[in-house]
Amino acid sequence: MRVVRIAVLIGLMTVPAYAQMTPGFKLNEEKQLTDEEIARNKANEEAAKAARATIPDGKASTDPWATVRTTEPAKHVKSKAK
Repeated sequence: MRVVRIAVLIGLMTVPAYAQMTPGFKLNEEKQLTDEEIARNKANEEAAKAARATIPDGKASTDPWATVRTTEPAKHVKSKAK
């Protein structure tokens, strides 16, 4: 019984190691694109660029009190102490 427990424990410990070696799963492998796919990707990029160009620029100032203030705020002057 003790041998079976040890065998099961060793088996469970090796499962993560087998999970790292999945067959048929390759990273960084790019497939060759057809001419139609290349043209579609290029059209999508051009459409996205045109859409980004139509977005208006944001406001320069986001000060909510800008219309209420009449003068510039007073600047703090440090006094010289002897």
